[in-house]
Amino acid sequence: MISWNTSFAGDDCVSIVDGSRNIVVRKLTCGPGHGISIGSLGKNNSEDKVSNILVDKAIISNTTNGVRIKSWQVTHL
Repeated sequence: MISWNTSFAGDDCVSIVDGSRNIVVRKLTCGPGHGISIGSLGKNNSEDKVSNILVDKAIISNTTNGVRIKSWQVTHL
């Protein structure tokens, strides 16, 4: 759990990667930067997974995205 935290990273305030589960981000002040990121998921057509992610009472300001899911485009051969 990430709670009562202030992040001024200039990049991702929180980065949630493949395989993450049961993540709670609560009462976070975030910015400036990219915001909260989930991923990158699905590189090289992989089946990356995250589950049970909760963001609650976050203040996100002066960021490029807020909360985002970064994924790769599927390529068909």
